[in-house]
Amino acid sequence: MHDECMTGGIVVSEFSEGREMKSVVGVEVVLSHGMLMPGRPGSIWALVRLVAGKAETPGKDQRLPMNLALVLDRSGSMHGEPLEHVKNSVSFVVDQVASCDFLSIVTFDHNVDVLCPSQTVTNKDGLKQVIKSVSSGGSTNLSGGFLRGYKEVLKESKPGQVNRILLLTDGQANVGIIDPPLLAAKAKSMAEKGVSVSTIGVGASFNEDLLMILAEAGQGHYYYVSNPDEIPKVFAEELEGLLSVVAQAISISMEGLSGCRVAGVLGYEPVFTTTGASIDLPDMYENEVKALVLQIDHPPFAPGEHDVFKLTLDYTGTCGDLDTAMLQVTAKLTASDGPDRAFKPNFEVIKAVELVRTALAKNESAEAVDRGDLETGRRVLEERLDTLNTVANMAPVPDPELDEEVKDLNVLLESMDSNSSTWIGESMLHSLAFQKKLKYQSYQTRRSRPKK
Repeated sequence: MHDECMTGGIVVSEFSEGREMKSVVGVEVVLSHGMLMPGRPGSIWALVRLVAGKAETPGKDQRLPMNLALVLDRSGSMHGEPLEHVKNSVSFVVDQVASCDFLSIVTFDHNVDVLCPSQTVTNKDGLKQVIKSVSSGGSTNLSGGFLRGYKEVLKESKPGQVNRILLLTDGQANVGIIDPPLLAAKAKSMAEKGVSVSTIGVGASFNEDLLMILAEAGQGHYYYVSNPDEIPKVFAEELEGLLSVVAQAISISMEGLSGCRVAGVLGYEPVFTTTGASIDLPDMYENEVKALVLQIDHPPFAPGEHDVFKLTLDYTGTCGDLDTAMLQVTAKLTASDGPDRAFKPNFEVIKAVELVRTALAKNESAEAVDRGDLETGRRVLEERLDTLNTVANMAPVPDPELDEEVKDLNVLLESMDSNSSTWIGESMLHSLAFQKKLKYQSYQTRRSRPKK
């Protein structure tokens, strides 16, 4: 175990356990304030970044074996170009798997077919010919395909490999289990057994809320593909990540100290205790960064230095002997009188807070649009635009990330203004695409995934 302390600023800690692991995961914690006035209760923010490096194990394979199930919608709405892009993408995955990997392929419409039971792929050309023969069918038994994919992954599931279901659909689940909370509960149960779930939604007709909660409950990733020709790129991105996993079974617990309490984690739903909270996170890839923004409520402090919270990170490295690592960081700050500049908040932390709040506002706006309440949807985004402009003016130098978000909000508002009449008929498709775009941008920010 490794322990670090920080006082009113930044701590960067790297920890690796095992003889051959190097720089697997680092932790950076930044508080919004390094000094507080004595005797005043309130709240501060903490920005926590997890930074994945590259695990090096000389003389050994650098990646974990994969145990992957591709679960593909072949319902009638996938006919033509969308299905052709899917088949090309699956053939690409077949070309990438190695002798150490297991692959299964499941297709579904109103029926579920196992195109390829879980196996090591020895005859790649033969399997690609089978993939070419897939044709579109009827309605959408999403749950049937999803659960059969899980059954295939479970056949070969074990620690020390990446066990993942990749679900792609362009439609609404209308056969089998269609209740989102029940499907999310199944995805959560799968993740607890070591099988994660990623989802891809194509076009304007799929249920983005369902696919998002499946991916979040299943400790995987959610992708929104507005045009079918983007499908191969998304498959390649997901596969690239699976081939570069450096840390698994990642959990973070945060415990308030000195009368402090972890009051929230923006954009996440952690498990709360009396003074703390805990979160499980998806696998981390090489060079990936995950960010969390914590709200810390504090009591009136007496003059002096005080512990604010302790963060404990647990994870399993993926090379060598699959060692379990633990890192602890204790954040501290000082209560004291001083000049005004001593109480000025840290710009990077405030920026992170407002960007995540903007992501949450995009969800709120999308839900308002879904209700037909364009006025509320527009107002929510306008308020965020005003706030981000204010934050940008606080920046010591121009900030590209804020500038990009301000630009995105202006584009979204222009789109709403140009379609302010009722979104019906063909314009309804624009409305659905608008909602999906908002929610996907929100997801990418909240989950620290780069915008595409």
